[in-house]
Amino acid sequence: MKNLVVGAGLTGAVIAERIATMLREEVTVIDRASHVGGMHYDYVDKDTNILVHPRHVNFLHTEHKFIWDYLSKFGKLAPVTFKPSVRVQGKNVSMPLCLCTIDGLFPEDFAKMLTNKLIAKFGYNRQITLAEMYRNMDEDLKFLANYFYENVFKPYTVKQWGIDEDALPECEDTYYPFYISNDNRYYKEKYVAIPENGWAELIENILKNNKNIKLKLNTDFSDINPAKFDRIFFTGSIDEYFDYKHGELPYRSVRMDIDSKAHEYNTHCGTYNWPYEYDFIRAHIFADHLPDKIYPSNKDIIGYEYIEPFELGKNERFYPINNVVSNEVYARYLEDASQLDNVYFAGRLGEFKYYESDELVRRAFEIVASLVMRPEEPEEVIEVVTIDEDFDDNDINN
Repeated sequence: MKNLVVGAGLTGAVIAERIATMLREEVTVIDRASHVGGMHYDYVDKDTNILVHPRHVNFLHTEHKFIWDYLSKFGKLAPVTFKPSVRVQGKNVSMPLCLCTIDGLFPEDFAKMLTNKLIAKFGYNRQITLAEMYRNMDEDLKFLANYFYENVFKPYTVKQWGIDEDALPECEDTYYPFYISNDNRYYKEKYVAIPENGWAELIENILKNNKNIKLKLNTDFSDINPAKFDRIFFTGSIDEYFDYKHGELPYRSVRMDIDSKAHEYNTHCGTYNWPYEYDFIRAHIFADHLPDKIYPSNKDIIGYEYIEPFELGKNERFYPINNVVSNEVYARYLEDASQLDNVYFAGRLGEFKYYESDELVRRAFEIVASLVMRPEEPEEVIEVVTIDEDFDDNDINN
């Protein structure tokens, strides 16, 4: 079988490697860009040795050991503890919202009173929503919920999704999380990391791991004759594949303005969220994402992240805008896709769904497993395709 994978991002790379390694079939991977990685693209700055994320900062965070083991075969994963902050009324405080956030915002006695009321009402080490906090009869907790709603949720959502304030839900209907604990880690999974030398190098290693894989960069899908292939795995946008016959699917795009300057930040939180002030939504101090790495100078490379509307031909798709209308359009494309033989749509764009990095890997595994899975066959077939012999078979089911 000859296979074509369109897109050399994380999803496409894992699909290609699994087919080449486990099914021992030929795979051609194409990408219109001059490099691999897609939205996982990054690079190590030669002057500072800092890993720069010019499109989006992608962490691996997962509970699944088999995903950690799989990716570790292709690049060193540097364990990290990600503790970003959020700018609220001139103060940088803990993000996600938790008891540490309260301590950083309010006078000591008032903060202690709010903390005691939260613990008494909901218990400790609990995750609740602003809606639950607001609906409580206690006026102090109602104030706290509304404070976070007005200063974090509302301005952040407007920036992230471009939504008019009038279209936002009321505080009592807001499912924004609050953690009744002092654990201010943003990712709380068992495995949290960034590839030490970047996702792009790791993805390159995935693609060059097997002689059955042929990579062609600077190559658009329109340059390829699909009839030469037995299967096509399309990780681009599904509406683009069908020439937008039902209209464009809406996305938000990400723009990262890169700035190099003398070291100014020293909290090692890595990312500062700015829900209200300025037009950028986050400032990333790239060196602080890998604080154990040795850097030759006191220079920082900072990425100012802007979330913008996607415009065809101008910028890149990233966050799918899932609503009633867009999901109906996607359903039409999905129906068209069901009429195709041996064409598979995968990833954030192919499936019009936001996936985290570990979910992209797992989804790629599932797609490859479906190639050999038959209704009458046992589930163990999935394990044969998705994991190597040195992996623990139980991990795939955890």
